[in-house]
Amino acid sequence: MRRALQSAGCARRPNRVPLLRGLQGLTGILEIATHALCYNISGAEQPAHRSEPHAMTQPEHNPPSLDYSQRDRWIWDTMTALFERHALSAEDILRHWPAYILRRDLPRFLAHYELFKKVVDLPGCVVELGVFKGASFFMLANLMETFCAGDRYRKVFGFDHFEGLKQDQFAPEDGAPDAGVNKQAGGYRATADEIRTLVAVHNADNLLPGAERCRLIEGDVMQTLPVFLEQNPGLKICYLHLDMDLYKPTRFALDLLYPLVVTGGVICFDEYGLMPWQGETRAVDEFFADFEKKPVIRKFPFHHLPHGYMIKE
Repeated sequence: MRRALQSAGCARRPNRVPLLRGLQGLTGILEIATHALCYNISGAEQPAHRSEPHAMTQPEHNPPSLDYSQRDRWIWDTMTALFERHALSAEDILRHWPAYILRRDLPRFLAHYELFKKVVDLPGCVVELGVFKGASFFMLANLMETFCAGDRYRKVFGFDHFEGLKQDQFAPEDGAPDAGVNKQAGGYRATADEIRTLVAVHNADNLLPGAERCRLIEGDVMQTLPVFLEQNPGLKICYLHLDMDLYKPTRFALDLLYPLVVTGGVICFDEYGLMPWQGETRAVDEFFADFEKKPVIRKFPFHHLPHGYMIKE
């Protein structure tokens, strides 16, 4: 076929192979998804519904669906049993973490990696507001220590009060509470001691053991942030990650920190445009409303978090 095309004068496309590979990969994904719909969670194959030629088919009133909650229970029960059966230690799991991380969790880390690459050669520190369990905070600390190990002045600062969403910080702009996504007072509460311990572990693991790379600032950001800025004159930010979910603290942080973000720096909005977290979206839109040139807010197509980011011009 190739010779026939060449003899007919058809030019070869330079990107033909990557394109075919991409299409083959997409075809494989679609085949897997289609195949999955023919299985229930126990793995028993369900007969595919085929219509006879020329037969009139009735509309499907109960289309096939996957029971994600049942699947998730099976996954977590299986993983827990695996850890117990083989007495896996923390070292076993953490040293071989790619074997245990789930497909759904990896893309969020990849998103922060892609964003960090945009600022690796910019001056300034990373500031995250809303640490929670520390997943993105320590991911960014590890990236900074990996790619900028020789620059001890570039640090990763994390802010959190570890009380979850505070009742007194809910505003009308946030809309109604929604227990289904933990949008309520006390939602997303974390443990400060856990993060303090992990900060010590990560700093001990640095290229220069014990040299501070990441720092935790505890307390309500509306009180701690002004004090922090006063104590750190000259601070510049290359990567600002806003993950406080609510209108008031998000708007407050933008007012204070946006001027400190360097040109070309990344500002990451974890819930921008993500329902039902309209408070964060409202804070961002209002902040940029009077800008002569509105920023373009983008997101990665492979995961819903972070749900928006921009590059400061």
